[in-house]
Amino acid sequence: MSSIPKLRFEVEREGLSAWLAKLSDLKLGKSSKEFEVYEQNIFSEIRSKDDLDSMKDDPLFRSYRDLYWTFGMDPTKLRVSSEALRRRILRGLNLWRISDVVDVANLASAFHKLPIGLVDDAQRVGELRVRTAQKGEEFVRIGGKTIHCRGREIVLADDEKIICFGYATHDSEQTKVGPETRDVLFLIYGAQAATNLVMKSAVETTTGMISRWLDCTVVGHRIYRIS
Repeated sequence: MSSIPKLRFEVEREGLSAWLAKLSDLKLGKSSKEFEVYEQNIFSEIRSKDDLDSMKDDPLFRSYRDLYWTFGMDPTKLRVSSEALRRRILRGLNLWRISDVVDVANLASAFHKLPIGLVDDAQRVGELRVRTAQKGEEFVRIGGKTIHCRGREIVLADDEKIICFGYATHDSEQTKVGPETRDVLFLIYGAQAATNLVMKSAVETTTGMISRWLDCTVVGHRIYRIS
């Protein structure tokens, strides 16, 4: 059983961080009826605290939007995943049913407003890097759509390929969690407004959901920051 991989930042942006946990011996399944009740309670809490009009001034979401602009990415067309999820809930919609680990990741991300990415660790090659995409580099998002990079976008990559486009907007088709997945890398991406206190709270919320709703073992976790 390997330890969690190293992650390094190859971009110069103040305040970036990432929490990385490795889940092993995952028994992937469907979310239970009990989880769906829990999820609806979380939705009610979110809707009681927020509305769509307030989203534009939320300091966390603004932080990710500002980050995207510096990499030539329009956040009104390419939303960070946590904002897209929360907007869906505030429109009165439910989240998709994918698998229990994806459902937990989506719910945690919507709740604490920080984007989460998932990686099938068996498909990872080498270490992880937050870097700028290369001009002409291709990325296939979950669902099969190919994105042709302009050479400015922020991405998460291993030694061979992009595994997350944006910070984070799209996970990769090649490294997505599927029926054969047993080891998962679970990432929370932090921008400048995600202070130590915000990140600590998000980690506590997320690890609590993992422990309660997933059949797996957390074999290690760590927070990486730009020094």
